[in-house]
Amino acid sequence: MQYFNIQVASQLSGVASATIRAWEKRYNAVVPERAENKHRLYSETDIEKLAILCRLTELGQSIGKIAHLDLADLKEVYTRLMHRPYEEKHVVTPHHDKVDLEKMLGNLHLALAAYKLDIISHELEKAKTLLSPRDLCLNILVPLFQEIGNKVFRKELSIAQEHILSAIVSFHLGQMVGQHYQKTLLRDELILISTPEGELHDIGILGAALLCVHYGVKIIYLGANLPAESLAEAANALNPHAILLGATRYELNQQRTLDDYLKALKIQLTSTPQVWIGGNLKPYNRAELEKKKIQFFPSLQSLDAFLSEF
Repeated sequence: MQYFNIQVASQLSGVASATIRAWEKRYNAVVPERAENKHRLYSETDIEKLAILCRLTELGQSIGKIAHLDLADLKEVYTRLMHRPYEEKHVVTPHHDKVDLEKMLGNLHLALAAYKLDIISHELEKAKTLLSPRDLCLNILVPLFQEIGNKVFRKELSIAQEHILSAIVSFHLGQMVGQHYQKTLLRDELILISTPEGELHDIGILGAALLCVHYGVKIIYLGANLPAESLAEAANALNPHAILLGATRYELNQQRTLDDYLKALKIQLTSTPQVWIGGNLKPYNRAELEKKKIQFFPSLQSLDAFLSEF
């Protein structure tokens, strides 16, 4: 169970810090833990209750009449008023209209330009706290790396700066993926995520892993640059529903193409998982993959749409 200070609890629940304190004092709505310095610490359950109370007061309920209810009773009230089943994601999400995404992106760009690595890490830590995995992926990482790529092309940033950002982002996203292994997931189907040998870029597959985290899909993240025989060995042992590969080019090296890799993988597989591929491949390469009944995702947005219905 994670705990958050009152500022973060306010951001996540949508309830002002002063209101949280008032609800605690007057109605005993939540009883936070206390840190060694006596500051309040709110659990995920506390934040969910605050968020539901906030939504119900917006719907006309009196806080004095509902603050004493436990979480299960509040969910029933919400379901009755909204005429639909309660879903946490509709109530407890730090929606990006509450977070200044442009400012966050601007801070990251400025920090990278000045080699302020501590600020980059701080902004990413804040984004991890305030945004859902999906919003972090689609509203921060995608536009961030698109613009960084453009700036490198225009020689406004160096390749070294791009690599610095990739390394820091990989660290933070890796933490989120690691925490996912400890959760109870919504689906049993396992997805293995990697890139073919010779494909060194991992930001795309980390973004894909974040989307799977958001939708509660069971994954094992194998990292980038994985030989076909190693991927087949893992798949044969784990029997996944699908293998998701990230690829930024069809020619993996001077001797081998993506098609060669897939053929080598197929020969060594003892099971028949689906193969999904995502990346910025040329249209004729995509067409060849689709002829072979391989699910292709040209963008993280298209993967997001697929996972939302998976």
